[in-house]
Amino acid sequence: MKKQISSEAMLSSSSSAADQSHPSISSEKPLSSSRDESGGAQEIVAVDRPGEYTALCRWTVESFTRVKAKALWSKYFDVGGYDCRLLVYPRGDSQALPGSISIYLQIIDPRGTSSSLWDCFASYQLSIINHVDDSLTIRKNSWHRFSNKKRSHGWCDFTLNSSVLDPKMGFLFNNDSLLITADIMILNESVSFSIDNNNEENSVVGSMTDVLSGTFTWTVENFSLFKEMIKTQKITSPVFVAGECFLRIGVYQSVVNAQEYFSMCLDSTDTEKSVLSDKSSWCLFSMSALNQKHGCTNMNKESYGRFAADNKSGDNTGLGWNDYMKMSDFVNPDAGYLLDDKAVFSTSFDVIKEFSSFTKNGTGNGYMGKFSWRIENFTSLVDLLEKRKITGLYIKSKRFQIGNRDCRLIVYPRGQSQPPSHLSIFLEVTDSRNSSSDWSFFVSHRLSVVNQRSEEKSVTKESQNRFSKAEKDWGWREFVTLTSLFDQDSGFLVQDSVVFSAEVLMLKETSLTKDYKEAGSGNSVSQIDKTVKSSFTWKVENFLAFKEIMEKRKLFSKFFQAGGCELRIGVYESFDTICIYLESGQSAGKMWIIIYGLSTRWFMKVSDMLEADAGFLVRDTVVFVCEILDCCPWFEFSDLEVLASDDVQDALTTNPDEVIGSEKSEEDTFRQVSP
Repeated sequence: MKKQISSEAMLSSSSSAADQSHPSISSEKPLSSSRDESGGAQEIVAVDRPGEYTALCRWTVESFTRVKAKALWSKYFDVGGYDCRLLVYPRGDSQALPGSISIYLQIIDPRGTSSSLWDCFASYQLSIINHVDDSLTIRKNSWHRFSNKKRSHGWCDFTLNSSVLDPKMGFLFNNDSLLITADIMILNESVSFSIDNNNEENSVVGSMTDVLSGTFTWTVENFSLFKEMIKTQKITSPVFVAGECFLRIGVYQSVVNAQEYFSMCLDSTDTEKSVLSDKSSWCLFSMSALNQKHGCTNMNKESYGRFAADNKSGDNTGLGWNDYMKMSDFVNPDAGYLLDDKAVFSTSFDVIKEFSSFTKNGTGNGYMGKFSWRIENFTSLVDLLEKRKITGLYIKSKRFQIGNRDCRLIVYPRGQSQPPSHLSIFLEVTDSRNSSSDWSFFVSHRLSVVNQRSEEKSVTKESQNRFSKAEKDWGWREFVTLTSLFDQDSGFLVQDSVVFSAEVLMLKETSLTKDYKEAGSGNSVSQIDKTVKSSFTWKVENFLAFKEIMEKRKLFSKFFQAGGCELRIGVYESFDTICIYLESGQSAGKMWIIIYGLSTRWFMKVSDMLEADAGFLVRDTVVFVCEILDCCPWFEFSDLEVLASDDVQDALTTNPDEVIGSEKSEEDTFRQVSP
C-alpha cells in the first residue's frame, strides 16, 4: 500500500488566489445592454467557439470611466450547454479592498431550474487587455465547480482601478472602452453512484444519510482539453456522500524524481457550509483508473484515513498519491486508460459506523475528561481487512479536547504483530496551535476496552507519560487478545459493536529556564572565577488532581538544558512524604553540576505542603525551582556532587522507581508507537 499524503501538499494550485465565490449574485437579475439600465455603459459581446465545450468571450464595455452603476453584466453566451456571463464591479464589490476592480465568471443551468442537482466543472482565464503592450495585459487563471449554490467565481481584487483608468497605461481605447476577455473550458462528464448497503443508484448525487459503503464512477469525455491544465491545476469530480462527509475525486499531474506522473486523490469538501466543524468520517477506500480495453487490468490503489471538510481538527481534507501512475502510461492509447479522449475513474469506499461522546470533569478546569467511542459492524471491518490482506491498518477516533489540546484514540483492529494476536490501542495528544517542536504535556491516561455486559470485567490499563511532537502517541501493542475480544460470551463484542474509552488527566503547567553568569565567591567552588548559573522554574497549577497518582507513579517536568545536559525535575510521594529529585536525560560531554537550592526543599511531609497557611500550595498551585551552577567540564556527570544538608542527602538515596516496582510487568508491555 502506498503511503497516503495530504492533497493540500500535493498541488500548489493558482486557484487559491481566485477562490472567492461572490455571495450576492444569486439574487441579482441580468441587466440589458441599454445605456439607461447599465448605468451609462454600452457593451459589445463577441464569442469564438473553437469547440462545443470551449469558448473565448470578448466583452467590450464602452465609456467605462463614466460608469455610475455598481455592477455590470455581460449578455449570456453558451458554453457546453451552460449559460455563462461576466460580471464586473468598476469600484469593487463589498469584499474588495478600496480602489479595486472585481471580476467574476457566472455559470447557470440553462433550464432555469432552482434544483441543487446540477453542477459543472470549468477551467477559465479572465483578462483585462492592454492594447499598447500585450505583456501588460492582466491575466488570472482558476478553476471551479459551479452549481446552483456556487454560481459565481473570480477575484474581488482583480486589479487596482487606478492603473486601468489611467489613459496612459494602455487599457482604455476608443472613447474610454475596456476589453475584458474570458477563455472558458467546460468538462464533459457523467457520474454514477451505487450504494452497497441498499443498492440504490443515482446519476446525480444529493444529500443522503447512512451511506457507509459504495462505489462512485466519474467519466470524462474530453480529457485532452484539460491535459495542459492539470500540470498546474486540479480537475475535481462532483461530490458524493460518504458517512458524514462529502467526497470527490481529484486528478492532476505531478513531477516526482524528475518523472511525470498522473496523480489521483480523494478530497473532502463542505457543500453545506455547515457551522458544525466536528463532522468527520473514517474511510477505507480504493481509487481506480479503469482500463477501457476488454480483458485488461484496471489500475488500483488503496488507502485510508479520517476525512473532514477542513483540517482545523487535524483531520485530512484529502488523501491520495502524487505518483499514482506514470503519465506516459496513462496517455498511451495502447494502454487503454485514455481511449477516444475518454477517461473513467472510480473509487470504492467503506466508512465505519461510529458514535462518540465526551464529558469533561466539572472539577478539572478543562484538564480532565472521559471519551467514549463505539464502533459498530466491527466484525465486518476486521473481515474486510483480512479479505484484502491489509496489515498495520489503524483507525483514529474523532478529536476531543483536554486542556485545549487535541486528543484521539488510535485502534489497530488486527493489532501490530504478525500473525495478528492482540488489539492495539494508543492515545494521541497534539498541539494544533503550536507548530514548533518543543511543546510537551504530561498526561495521565486510562484506556479501556469496555465490557458491555459487566463493566468491572473491562480491560483497563493506565500510565503517565510526557507527550511531545516526537512522542505524540502512547499506548499498548498487546492490549487485549483478539480471541477474547471476539468471544461471543466475553461481553466485549455485543451486537457486533465494540466500545473503547479514555479517561485523560492533563497537567496544567508552565516552565521557564534562565541562563546567566555569576562570579564565584566564598563557597566550595570559589576557586572558579566564573560559573554559568541555570535556573528552571516549574509551575504546576492542578497539583491536587495528581496527588493520588504520585503515590504510585512519578510526576516529572519537561527537560531543560543545563551546561549541555538535559535535566528534569521529578516528584513523587513515599510514606506520606513529598520527594523531589533531579534526573538527567542524555548528557553531553563531561561536566560537574552543583545543585544548591530548591525553593520547596528536597522533601517535606505531605501534610506540611498541604497546610493552608504554609504557602507551598496556593489555589492548587505548587512552584518548583531548581538552580544549578555548571562548571568543571573534566568530571563525568556520574560524579555529581550535591552541596546540601544531610537531610537532603538522605532524600536523594530514595529511588523514585521503587514506588512503581510492582507495576514493572505492565510497563514492559507499554510502548510509544507512532502509527
